[in-house]
Formats: sequence, C-alpha cells, structure tokens
Amino acid sequence: MKIRCPRCRRKLSVADNLAGKSIRCPACQRAMVVPTAEAATGGSLGQSDFDLEGLAQLEFQTTEMSALERGEAETLRKTESEARAAAEAADGSVRICPHCHTRAPASDPSVELLCSNCWQAIPALTEGGGLGGAKAARWKPPSATGTGGFYGELAWSVAYPLPALSSLLGAAGVAFFAALVPVAVMTILAKLMQQGGVGTEQGVQAADLSGVQLFLVGIFTAEVFFFSAVAIHSFFDVVRTTSIRNDRPPELSFSPNNWGRSFFSYLVLCIYYVVMTCLVASLTIEEGAWSYLSRGDLNGLLQAGGTAFIVGMVIISFFIPMNLLGISLGSIGQALNPANVVKSVARTHAHYVFLVLLLLVYGGMFSYAFAAILLEWFIPQVDRMVKGSIEGNLVNVAMPMMAWGVVMASFFYGTYVLAQLHGLFARSFRKDLLFGTR
Repeated sequence: MKIRCPRCRRKLSVADNLAGKSIRCPACQRAMVVPTAEAATGGSLGQSDFDLEGLAQLEFQTTEMSALERGEAETLRKTESEARAAAEAADGSVRICPHCHTRAPASDPSVELLCSNCWQAIPALTEGGGLGGAKAARWKPPSATGTGGFYGELAWSVAYPLPALSSLLGAAGVAFFAALVPVAVMTILAKLMQQGGVGTEQGVQAADLSGVQLFLVGIFTAEVFFFSAVAIHSFFDVVRTTSIRNDRPPELSFSPNNWGRSFFSYLVLCIYYVVMTCLVASLTIEEGAWSYLSRGDLNGLLQAGGTAFIVGMVIISFFIPMNLLGISLGSIGQALNPANVVKSVARTHAHYVFLVLLLLVYGGMFSYAFAAILLEWFIPQVDRMVKGSIEGNLVNVAMPMMAWGVVMASFFYGTYVLAQLHGLFARSFRKDLLFGTR
C-alpha cells in the first residue's frame, strides 16, 4: 500500500503485513502507525495500485520498531543530551561529573575537581585533550602568593567561617537543646517527686545525685560522638570545597548519610596511627611498652622511650596533614599509601613544612581557647547543673547548657579554619599531590 509519512510528508510504499503496526520512516527516522489497507487506499485491497519495486526496497529499509530499537533510540537521545551539555562546558568554566552528571564550576582546566554531589573525581581537561590548543596554552596556574593562593589567603583564614556563622550557631543551639530538654524533664520529675514526698520519711532522706550524674554523662557522651562525626565530615567538606576555588564555607550536615563515609575514613586513619604508635613504642622501649599503652600512661611512655620515642612520634605526626589531604582529595587507601604521602611531601617540600608549622600555631591557639572554655567555664558548672536539676532550679540547669553550646560552636569554628588551611594548600599545590584519579 502507498502511504505518506505524517511528519516529513514523504510518500512510502509499505507491505500489507505491517498494517496497523508501528514502523520507522526511512527518511526522518520517526515512529508512525501504518493505517489499514482500506484506510490507505480508500477502497478494497484489490483496487490498490502496488509498486512492487518500491515495495521490495521498503521491506529492506522499513521494519517494525522492536522494544530493543526503542531502547536504543532512548539511549541515543540521552547520549546526544549529554553531548550537548559537554559542548556547553567546552569553555572550561563548567565541568560535568562523569559519575552523576552534576555540573561543577571550574576555572583551572589542568586540575581535576571533586564533585560536590558524589565526591568522585572529575578529571582534568588539558591532560585528556578536552581544552587543547591556544586556550590551554594561555591559561596559567594560580600563584600561591596571589589572590586566592595559599599564602595570599592566610591573613583571612581566621574569618573564613563567618559566612557560615548561622550554621555554627545552629549547631550550638542543637547542642544546647539536645542536653537541656532531657535534663529539664528530669528536673521537673525530680521536683514533683520531692514535693510528693513532703511529710513522709522519703521526703527527709538525702537526695541521691548518682542517677542524674550518670544520665548527664550519657547525654554528653552521645553528643560528643555525634558532633565529632559532624565536625570530621565538615573538615573534609571544607577542604574539598576550598580546593576547587569555592571560598564560601559549606553548611554543617547533620545527616549520617552524608558524614558516614568521612567518619569511617577518619576512624581508619586513627587506627593506622595507633598501630604506628605501638610500632614506634616497641622499637624504642625495650620492656614495658605495652603496659604503658594499655594504661594510657603518656608521661610514663615518654620517660621510658626518651628521645628516640619522641623523635619517632614527631616523624609519624609530621605526615598527618598530608594524610588528611589524601582522604579529602582521594580515598583512604591513597591517603595511607606511604609512596603517595612521601612523594607528595617531597614535591611540596618547604611549603608543606610551613603548613605543618602553621597548623601547630593555629591548632595550639584554638586548642587553648577550647580548653579554656571547657575547663574554666563549662566543667565547673556541671556540679551546679546537677544540684539545680535536683532542686528544680532551671536557671542553674540552663546556664551550663549554654556554656556547652558555646563549646560546640568554638569547636566547629576552629575546625573550619584548620580545614581551610588544608584546602588552600591543596588549591595552590594540587598538581604536586598524588591523590585522586591521577
């Protein structure tokens, strides 16, 4: 029968057995439904004027679209869409993640990025030929001493967390209310029980504070674990964000789905350094090393190990910032690979030594401030909080909780600053760090 494609209007000759079925037009490759013989010719089949030669050619060119062909057509459509998106990113200002197809801003075609969505590496463009020719030749790497570089941004690193201050204060509020609510409930119940025992033998008995103390210890232990996991993830997130030249600090994430991987990597790193510490102790202390380690007697361990133990601990501690950079930019396996770590340190040499010294200064400063708030303000009020809980004095309960919120806010603030120093280092010396897909 003779029909006409409803889209490109080309006249076609189609075999009768395809009547009522879907076919693909050989001209425009669009799907169409073949009408019945009577609908196509306007009469009976015997009145049709068949073009046998054209029919033979159409039977070769035109077939019914199968489910497999429809799937291939859909795949082709997606591929063309991805190709168009890649063409839009050909100027290098935007790069497409090959894993989750998230668009990522980029200004350096020779440096790989880390996807903010799936955390996988987005390969560099210049090494794969994606931005070759004169455009790549004109591009120059950012200077470590210029704007946005490691040394150029050090003066502003202390103020880096300020744009995310609302998130940090939100964390302090969560810490405050997470501890205040159960303690306040316990305070009210204790007060009600005390009033209910007035005039009885139970009412004149001394209050037992041990239950309240254990309850508070449990609350603070759970909070320390939770906020430590959030801080660890935030540290790696800030390093990744800063390394791709994004100077806005990311918000804190309280979802375990987000910080689970970061916490696991950090836990493996801690286990690695525990093993290294045991190794150094066994090599520098002839007898009794395990007894000191099992008791956690640091002073006794230092005295027994002497200078050799201290030197060994300094050496393994020297590589901790590079291990953290390895986790942030690559994987825990790459971060614990001695070859990658030592070569990365050797390639950055004096710059890395300066980073370590800088971290000692900043880390000491924030540690002192954190310890001062914790030891001089919060801990002295714990007894006051316990007594206030028994006495029903909510003011005495709330003030230490407020101090606890300030402790958490200062903890996150220091974490952001130290992470940004790592991120600035990664931004300026990314080519020399052997982590990621390189």
